[in-house]
Formats: sequence, C-alpha cells, structure tokens
Amino acid sequence: MQPEEYGSRLYGFDQPLERERIGLIGEVFDAYSRRRITDLGALAGRRCLDVGAGPGTVAAWLASQAGPEGEVIALDRDTSLLHEAGHPGVQIWGADVHTATDDELPKPGFDLIHARLTLCHLPKREEVLPRLVSWLAPGGHLIVSDVINTMAAASPHPAVRALTQAYDRALLTTLDSDLNYARAYPTPLIDAGLSDVDMAADVPLVRADSPTARFWELTFTAMRTEIIATGLIGATDFDAAIAHLTAPGTHELGYTLVSAWGRAA
Repeated sequence: MQPEEYGSRLYGFDQPLERERIGLIGEVFDAYSRRRITDLGALAGRRCLDVGAGPGTVAAWLASQAGPEGEVIALDRDTSLLHEAGHPGVQIWGADVHTATDDELPKPGFDLIHARLTLCHLPKREEVLPRLVSWLAPGGHLIVSDVINTMAAASPHPAVRALTQAYDRALLTTLDSDLNYARAYPTPLIDAGLSDVDMAADVPLVRADSPTARFWELTFTAMRTEIIATGLIGATDFDAAIAHLTAPGTHELGYTLVSAWGRAA
C-alpha cells in the first residue's frame, strides 16, 4: 500500500474523530506559529502562501494580517476542510506540493511562505524545501516548522517513552514520515541559499483536559495497531501511556515544534 493511501486510511478526514484531531492542531500550535511569523515583520499588503494548510487557521490569520491589499493562498492536497471553513480573504488551491507541475501551482513571488507539519510527512522532502525557496520574492521569508520527539527523552513515565518511540517508528515504516527531519534545521535552509537564517523551539505542555493531551491521545490511538506492531510497546503499556497522558495531575513536555526561517536574496 502506498503511503498516501495508508495516510488516508489512518488519518483521512472521513475517519472517526479525525476532524477533531485536525482542529486541535491549531489550538496546540497556532500561537507559536503566529509569534514566529510576526517576528519576521509586518504582513500588510503582502503575498503569503500557507503550504499544507489543513483547516486553514494559519491562513485565516495571515489574511487578517495581510489585509485587503494583500493576498493569501492556502495550498493543500485535500481542500475539503478549507472549503468548509470558508475563511474570508483566503484563496484555496488544491495541489500536491511534491508532485504537481509548476503550471498546477500558484504563481511564484511570495513575500512569506509558511509550512507547518508538512515537510516531515512528504516523500523526498529534501527536494521540496528548495522548491519552496524558489517561489519566494526577493527579500521574502520562508518559515518551516516540524515536530521532534522530546517526550521519549523527557518523560518520567517508561510507557510514554516507549509509546512515542514506537509511534515514530510506525510513522516511518507505514507513512514514510520522518519526525527526525527537523533535527537537521536550520541547515537545509542555509543549503537552499537563504540568508538571515535562524530557528526556535516551542514545547507545548501536556496536561489533562488540555488540547495538547487530547491531540496526542487521538493521534496515538488512530495508529494503535501500527504502533503495537513495531514490537517496541505492548497493548498493556500502550493503554497505560494513554491513561497517564490524560490523567489528572499529568504535566509532560510534548513533542517540540522546531521552526526555522530565512530570507531570500
């Protein structure tokens, strides 16, 4: 089975609770993304592209910042959530950033390109980042963000450590998603020719009844079979880890969101 088909089966929008899980991504990570983008400068009147836009919460915020004189395009392979949301000021563009031809993609010349939790899930991701850089206008910024597994090292709970290690393995073997990719940041941006390259890390806290705890509960549970199949964790420890992450009084460091950015010449 191809990774794209597998991804649709595990995390397709028609799967139970998947829409809730996708919505929680914004609650967990949007504040960090807005902060990092804001630090790059004012967006009024600018042309912006959100790659892998999902439900479009970042694109909607970009539109509010760019204003009526700006332009914001939300790009995703599956645009169903974008169409349902109907964010004002956001143009919706359906295409696969990895496989689409230039004629199937928006016209280059963006002042800001944002891609969050996108590159780590793409095949040949090393080829996609330079492609994004080529779409920047002179002086435009690219900012990419992906998660790395800090729970495997930081959690005091052995079952949680085993669960996250098994999840990473399951993602790699079933979907070709690499949650270690962001550990290379910011080097890929430097190699792609960007200047003023920098990076930052943000760590959402996992607490009971928090959006972060619910997001990871749904994320892990959707791949329960594949995670256990790695042999790195059994069913009993899987259930114990989920119970711990959602229990009252739990305070755990979540997966770290690593953001890197740079400016085109």
